[in-house]
Amino acid sequence: MLYMKRGNVMRPINEEKVIHNLGQLGDNYGLLVLAKLSNKEQEQRIILSELEHYNQHMIKQSLELLVENQFLQVRIEEIMPPNIYYKLTEQGALLIPVLEKIEALKI
Repeated sequence: MLYMKRGNVMRPINEEKVIHNLGQLGDNYGLLVLAKLSNKEQEQRIILSELEHYNQHMIKQSLELLVENQFLQVRIEEIMPPNIYYKLTEQGALLIPVLEKIEALKI
């Protein structure tokens, strides 16, 4: 059993739940996408162009997984070709402070 200190109290961590929840985010690409969308709705083509030095196929898969797992909301403008927009859901927004803490690590 793993434990984490919260305040002055050591509390157990549900390892299976942590592993499951991390799996819902996908991989590092999912975290990049969440960070990219942290403050506004963005069109898919802009997300892909701003993350062009990463594997585009993996970014698209991460977008789909994050929508499926309700971290992102998708909006489609039905024109040709369609414009696809993504934004964080409430659940996705809960992860932004965690990403900020990860960014602030001095390792």
